[in-house]
Amino acid sequence: MLGRLAYRRGESFSDQAQGFARPLYVMAHHDDEILAAGLLQRLGSSAQVVWVTNSDGLYFETDLSPQRYAAVRKAEGLQSLAAIGIAPAQTRNLDFSEVDIYRHLSELHAQPGRLEEIRPFFDNIRQAVQTEIFRIQPDAVFTLAWQGGHPEHDLVHFFTRLALWELQKQTGQKPAFFHLPAYEYTILLALRFHPFYQGERIRLRLSSSELAKKMEMIQAYPSQQRLFGDFRRVFKWLMTPIGLLTQGPKTIEEFLSTEEFGPVPVPLNYRVPPHRLDFFSYMFDDFEGSPVSFSRSILPLVDSYLKSRD
Repeated sequence: MLGRLAYRRGESFSDQAQGFARPLYVMAHHDDEILAAGLLQRLGSSAQVVWVTNSDGLYFETDLSPQRYAAVRKAEGLQSLAAIGIAPAQTRNLDFSEVDIYRHLSELHAQPGRLEEIRPFFDNIRQAVQTEIFRIQPDAVFTLAWQGGHPEHDLVHFFTRLALWELQKQTGQKPAFFHLPAYEYTILLALRFHPFYQGERIRLRLSSSELAKKMEMIQAYPSQQRLFGDFRRVFKWLMTPIGLLTQGPKTIEEFLSTEEFGPVPVPLNYRVPPHRLDFFSYMFDDFEGSPVSFSRSILPLVDSYLKSRD
């Protein structure tokens, strides 16, 4: 019943999407746009995409420097969007280094008392996101879900939320605000909200041509094929048996042909951890062996910014 309702909302949303004049995707990394590539196609040629980082985070898995690896990722992002007709002029890369972000988050985890010293680094990211939103004046904004799967996903969501509050305060504009689930519990729960999610779910069934374009976008990322391969293997051994028992998706292509997202719940208490146990947020995330956590890396920043609004 829940699934059928979500798909009916998806049918209504597809009609609504045609009416957005300036839809905006605010993503953390190059390849995040693939999370809802079908949705992006339905938003049409007016859609714009902002990537907040330069996506250099996994440079250490290659023989490239962070700068050269970032250049590869950024080129892949443009090629990915070109597959669905989004031109480079419709994109913006804010170019913040993942390496630097993780370094600062790990320093904050290790020494929470350094918040005031570390916060100016994040002020720059927050301001850059706000500048883009004020520049574009979107009527609909799509960003990553607040879900405790990746610290940069959560930061981008939060900074987008802050920017939209400021936009409403200064101009009275209140764009529709949606978020897209990526993953949590490493990649065991991917591209869907968790079973106990209380917000409104919207699901789209992609056409065969929309799915083909989505797969083409994935192929535009040679640097990420190992990660895509890991997801395919997890799906094969975990989700395929479940699909056989429940009449759910049995192949990765069937799974990717459904996209789930929803309006950001109001109110959403950003001071409440996405998971009851801190361990389950950003599982095993670290910077050069120093942990990154919700309670000691993200929450102090969130609390500081929210106090500034109060």
